[in-house]
Amino acid sequence: MPNYVSVAKTSDIRPGRGKAFTFKGRRIAVFNDNGDFCALSNTCAHAMGSLGRGRVRNGVVTCPVHGYAYDTKTGACRTDTRLKVETYEVTVEDDEVKMMQ
Repeated sequence: MPNYVSVAKTSDIRPGRGKAFTFKGRRIAVFNDNGDFCALSNTCAHAMGSLGRGRVRNGVVTCPVHGYAYDTKTGACRTDTRLKVETYEVTVEDDEVKMMQ
């Protein structure tokens, strides 16, 4: 059985927004896509902007620096198909957003 660790409370991340955390030595961004939570690398592959400061809508995270858009399930960049960011599995239990240890 996988071991999950809490990284945030669901109430810590407003709908449509993200928040950056350090998890296992990596900067990750957890997003609340209207109650669906997902996690990506916090660093935009285009210009190293903080994705956690961006917005999420309908499964797409938009970087606040230059507007590059990333699919939350695959990490593929919709703006430049040569780019991609890492995605991470999350689960929600009660009011906790958890990632696999």
